Amino acid sequence: MLPEDRHLQILKELAFHGSLSVEDFAARMGTSGMTVRRDLAALAEQGLLQRVRGGAVPVAGSAIESGRRRATGMNPRGPSGPGSVPLLSGRPGGSRPLATVGMIVPSASYYFPGVIRGAEAAAQEAGVRLVLGVSNYSGAEERRQLRRLFEHGVDGILVTPSEVSLAGTETLALLAETAVPVVVVERSIDDISEECRLESVRSDHVRGAEIAVNHLLSLGHRRIALCVREKTPTASQVIEGYHLAMRRAGTPQDSTMVRPVSRALNDPQAHRLVVEGILDWCAESHVTAAIVHSDEDALQFASACQDRRVRIPGDLAIIAYDDEIAALGTVPLTAVAPPKYDVGHEALLMCLNRIGAQRRGVSALQRLSLSPSLNIRDSTQSQALHVGAAE
Repeated sequence: MLPEDRHLQILKELAFHGSLSVEDFAARMGTSGMTVRRDLAALAEQGLLQRVRGGAVPVAGSAIESGRRRATGMNPRGPSGPGSVPLLSGRPGGSRPLATVGMIVPSASYYFPGVIRGAEAAAQEAGVRLVLGVSNYSGAEERRQLRRLFEHGVDGILVTPSEVSLAGTETLALLAETAVPVVVVERSIDDISEECRLESVRSDHVRGAEIAVNHLLSLGHRRIALCVREKTPTASQVIEGYHLAMRRAGTPQDSTMVRPVSRALNDPQAHRLVVEGILDWCAESHVTAAIVHSDEDALQFASACQDRRVRIPGDLAIIAYDDEIAALGTVPLTAVAPPKYDVGHEALLMCLNRIGAQRRGVSALQRLSLSPSLNIRDSTQSQALHVGAAE
């Protein structure tokens, strides 16, 4: 191993473990203790570490110590200030990063840009490199991208599978074989065996739907419909949260109030007819409010309402789900906003914690669920009094 490679491994050890033993490190690297001590002396002269009896530790207050604290969750997250940029930056043209983490997402154009930004920010804060791949919801492409990352020797993986569940998939078999930490992003792993050693960070879409229903209930609505895009990873969780909130409000479960929104590819007119049919049903069923997943469908619902002179929110209150473009309609739509940025940020930190844990023998696995928020806009405001009276 070249001296610069040993130096990088030493800095990684300090960044993720907080200390280094000459004897243990030399044994793992297959080199002599004298060679490691020379490496430590060279790095100490550059101010990159502090030598102690039998090994080394990060220099107190140094950038590498700051990066280590961020990567291992020892400091509360906050805005970066002067002097807080880690020594080994993942930015192009910078020094070699402390680690390289691969990230595979199904799309880079809707929903996931926020997740990517969060992971990228955490990577820059911790001084690691993030390498992105896009599967376009193809299982075969997903696995090709993963194999490419493994061949390039990444230290960890963030992956959002193209399927709703990883259970029984070829992608799971591939992930189960890897020796590097894997964090599943925005997908449940509740049906995955613990033997696979996976961790996860995802938005709590069950809670997101509850928040939307509770907001409408607080405004006096009781006839609340849920219009959900068919065959999406989010659909089942949103439906579960909707029924849970309605039951807690004392409303018997009514499956007819959940309307699937099928979308004909490249056929806007066919989709328009689907929306028109659901609006006809809303009028016949005396529905006063609707939660619509996703933003695109919610905006189309709002447009169709305006064409019919259905007042929003006077005749029909609408809550969109995703909050990517909901604010841009003629009537800005109230929307459930999954914590996409935070999901990406926490997933990257979780992966770095696991990389460090491999060196420390820590075994506890994590499954983190983050609550969405509700951004209230014109499509649900000022409803409580007259809706309650109508009931």
